[in-house]
Formats: sequence, structure tokens, C-alpha cells
Amino acid sequence: MITFLLAIIFVILNILDITTTRKVLRDGGYEANPIARLLMRFHLFIPVKIIMIIIILSMMIVLKEDSGIMLGMIVCGIYGFIVWNNFRTIRLQREDL
Repeated sequence: MITFLLAIIFVILNILDITTTRKVLRDGGYEANPIARLLMRFHLFIPVKIIMIIIILSMMIVLKEDSGIMLGMIVCGIYGFIVWNNFRTIRLQREDL
């Protein structure tokens, strides 16, 4: 049950990552991750992100329960930070207007 909840949170955080990143870029920001920048340049960011999400969700399901929960907590923490940073950047961009 916890693994399922973490999986849902992980997917939601990735959707928020995509939408907030697009807003930051649209408002004049830049992508700090060089790999993501390269993927965006070739319009591969979202397809690669979907594949990455599927791989991580599969790992969460296949691993022993404790390991799946740990993986879920780690990736949710990472993407939680990324989304928080994107929202912070959006707020700072608004203040600059």
C-alpha cells in the first residue's frame, strides 16, 4: 500500500516537474540540467522522462517491499526538491516583473 502511494506521488511530482519547468522556460528561465537541455533540444525530454518513470515504477514493484519503499522515498524526495525549486523560480520570476 505504501509503495502504491509513493508511486502515485512520484507520477504527480513528475507531472508537476514537466509543467513547472515549461512555465519557467516560457518565462525566460533556463534548464540547469545539461542532459535535460540536450533532450529538450531534440524534443526527446518527455519521451525519455516517460521511459524513466516506467523503469522506476517497475523497479518499485519488482524489488522487495522495503527496497521498493526506500526507492520510492528517494525518488519522491528528489522530485519534491526539483518541483519546490521550480515553484521558487516561478515566484522569483514574478517578483522580477
